[in-house]
Amino acid sequence: KADLAAAVRGLARVGPLAPAEARRRLDTAARLLSTLGYTETLKRGYAVVRAEDKLVTRAEAAAGASALEIEFADGKVPVVPGPGSAAGGKRSGGTPRPGGGQGDLFGD
Repeated sequence: KADLAAAVRGLARVGPLAPAEARRRLDTAARLLSTLGYTETLKRGYAVVRAEDKLVTRAEAAAGASALEIEFADGKVPVVPGPGSAAGGKRSGGTPRPGGGQGDLFGD
């Protein structure tokens, strides 16, 4: 009888806290889950590339597609790959340095 009374007293102390603790844990898990979704990654400046509703993760697959769709945080853009977009192609960019070197970070 004493054990039962002690258990009831313990339950009476913990009972009101249990739903609040469960809610706090659920809220914490929900916040974590929202940061792991791909839309949060888009907000950080990344993009998702698809071809024929399939995820494209390699340049070779993108170059071989007839049409692409790029999804940004604020919307989607249709893209048609053009000539010179093959995988392993030359990067466009600044003027190459003589000798093909990287140059000096602190000035030449």
